[in-house]
Amino acid sequence: MDMEASRDGQVLTVAAGKQVYFYDVNKDFALLHAFPMPISFAEEGGASLHPTENKFVAGGSDTWVRVFDFKTGELLETRKGHHGPVRCLRYSPSGDSFATGSEDGTIRIWQNDSKSAAATSVADTTVSSS
Repeated sequence: MDMEASRDGQVLTVAAGKQVYFYDVNKDFALLHAFPMPISFAEEGGASLHPTENKFVAGGSDTWVRVFDFKTGELLETRKGHHGPVRCLRYSPSGDSFATGSEDGTIRIWQNDSKSAAATSVADTTVSSS
């Protein structure tokens, strides 16, 4: 399970089981949306709400990172770049990019536009034996 408060503190995002839930913090945590996901959020993964646009990113038990519409839950983009389950992900404060960390030992930075589906690898923590 994963939780994240939106930048403005208005929305709580919870990724649990095979769902992503969005709660209105100012209305006694009233449920805003609940979307079924094609992935599982057991020990890994999560979801992150874009700070200014109506979309969110999610990743988990498989190696894919997906971008969804916040209002409808519609899948907008699917991105591939990891070779293991996605462990964590977050949008940057500006929303221009988001970062993902994977069980494969890599951290990737993704630009937040559909024209650049490739990611920049910023860290590789894999250990080779000599």
